[in-house]
Amino acid sequence: MPASGRPWRGSCNGKDAHALRERDRKGKVEVEGSVKAVAQATLRLRSELECERVIRLAHRWGIASATAYRAPEAGVGSPIFVMFVDEVGKVEGFLPELRETVPKAPISVLREEVLHVSPHDFLRGGVFAPKSFEAGARNVGWVFAGGSLGAGARLLVESAASYATSFHSVFPWGTMAVNVAGSFAIAVFGTLLFERFMEERERMFWVLGFLGSFTTFSSYALQTTQTWEVSPLLGALYGGGSVVLGFAAAILGIRVTRRVL
Repeated sequence: MPASGRPWRGSCNGKDAHALRERDRKGKVEVEGSVKAVAQATLRLRSELECERVIRLAHRWGIASATAYRAPEAGVGSPIFVMFVDEVGKVEGFLPELRETVPKAPISVLREEVLHVSPHDFLRGGVFAPKSFEAGARNVGWVFAGGSLGAGARLLVESAASYATSFHSVFPWGTMAVNVAGSFAIAVFGTLLFERFMEERERMFWVLGFLGSFTTFSSYALQTTQTWEVSPLLGALYGGGSVVLGFAAAILGIRVTRRVL
């Protein structure tokens, strides 16, 4: 069964006790675990569209684990296998709607007992509790690298806007443009981060580094105040327009990314 970290330490049959003691991998610390009955449902799907539907269904049901995979040597048209893992009762309640969603897909269900050591609420998301952020040298390096490029890119856009028209000094549309573009981009990366797999260094470089310095709330606040002093109408258009366009760009980024992927 798929595992992350050390939640699964083995399997037991009905003759085993419901509380076992095992030593950890280094053989130094003893831990206790209890036997839990889990179910694994595996589907064979014909398209990525079917895969997207059942994954979203699993998210709606709160299934503990949903994994999609295809054989490495298989081509684009080869079948996709999707595997769901959760407590037996949860999977049994999930199966009827799953069969309605993909009625032609063959489904295999496996039930077994596993020795569940840590964390105690693994199937309900305990293993996914975020780890404390560690500002290691490698992470800081990726943030600095992305941040320097993002700040440089923003300077180039704002300089180009000032050069293109003198109206930029009254209505700083260059800053509005970078904030709207950044909202779209961070929505794309956010969708990739939470709904697909993204490496830690990519998140550090693009999200925290590049986009964090490419967009700017402090300049937006200052320029909104300055524009308001020149003209309340322009100040309201700049301040309100930046917020509305930013939200619209973020929604568009999420929808486009989900449609493409």
